[in-house]
Amino acid sequence: MSATADLERFERLYKQSPDPWGYRTSSYEQEKYAATLAALPKQTHGLALEVGCSIGVFTGQLAARCQHVVAIDFSLSALELARRNLQSVSNVDLLRASFPEETPPGSWDLIVCSEVLYYLQPPALADAIGWIKTQLSFGASVLTVSWRGIGRDEPLTGDELHDRLARELARWHALDARQEQYRLDRFDGR
Repeated sequence: MSATADLERFERLYKQSPDPWGYRTSSYEQEKYAATLAALPKQTHGLALEVGCSIGVFTGQLAARCQHVVAIDFSLSALELARRNLQSVSNVDLLRASFPEETPPGSWDLIVCSEVLYYLQPPALADAIGWIKTQLSFGASVLTVSWRGIGRDEPLTGDELHDRLARELARWHALDARQEQYRLDRFDGR
C-alpha cells in the first residue's frame, strides 16, 4: 500500500470515529500504555518525540513524564482530535509530519514509536532505522511498541519488525518486555 493510500485510509477512519481503536476505553490500550510508561528509562525526561501520536491519549500521559513533547502524525484529522484532547496540556507541540522523511530536527532525550513502524514500506523503514541509529548515537532512548497480531495492509507484523530492530540495533538493546498481545523494546544510546 502506498503512503497516499495509507493516509487516505487513516483520514477515513478518523472521520468515521473520534477514537477508531478505542484508545480511551480498550483494556489492551490501557495496559499497553501503563507498560510503556513503566519501561521508560528514567522517571522524568527532557525533550521527547512521539511518532504517530494519533488522537493524543498516550501523548497526555507521556507529557506528564517529560519537560516537553513534540508529537507528530501524518493525519490532519488525528491531529485535530489530539488538539482537542490535549487542550489543557501545555508542554506538547503537535505537528503534521510523516516519519521518517519529515521528522522535525532536534536532539531528543526520548523517542516513542508506538504501533507505527510496521506500517512503513521497506525503503521508509530502512530510513527510519538509520535515523534511529543516529539518534541512539547521540544518546537518545528509543521505545518501540507494536501489536503482535496479523494486520490487513501492514508490510510487517509486530514480531517481524521487533526481530529486525533487535538485530539491527543490538548494541543498544536495553529491554525486551514482550507480552502476549504486543512487543515492547527499548534501545538506550547511553
